[in-house]
Amino acid sequence: MDEKNPGSESLNEGWRRGLSPSQLSVEWTSRVQKLFLEGTGEEYFIGTIQTLPVPDWNGNFMLFDSENEHQESMRGLLWTTPFKDDTVRIVSFVLDEGARGKGWGSLVWNMMADQLLPAGYNFVQLEVRASNEGAISFYRKRGLEIVQELHGYYRQGLGYMMRGQLRQYHPNNDTP
Repeated sequence: MDEKNPGSESLNEGWRRGLSPSQLSVEWTSRVQKLFLEGTGEEYFIGTIQTLPVPDWNGNFMLFDSENEHQESMRGLLWTTPFKDDTVRIVSFVLDEGARGKGWGSLVWNMMADQLLPAGYNFVQLEVRASNEGAISFYRKRGLEIVQELHGYYRQGLGYMMRGQLRQYHPNNDTP
């Protein structure tokens, strides 16, 4: 394992269906807290994480770097929630630094679409920090657009609400 860049080792197991925040132990929630701090710069209390409005359903995923489902082997998570009849809201989507830029985000985006499109969710909505250019670019490539500026949403800095059609992402094919 690369001590300076944890998560940069090969991810043998990948994404799995994830638990909801209310199902997590304090140890697991502490790991999520570290991922949030690294990925967003925001510090969340354990109780705040455990009460996020995320149900136990097929729209939640966790990324692991081994067969071991220990909290320290978790390298990312995607938590979603039904928002409107045809819209899913991404509550949290974060990868540790070593897992970024390797296609893991694209893979789980398609897994989310595979799970939620057949259930009637045709749109996706989320909030993102305006300074997070990498995430904004990721979402734009998947058809989302900025629909609103969010002042005061993040403790520090401007946020954006993004929304678009939920669809598979195929970078080498113009017709997804």
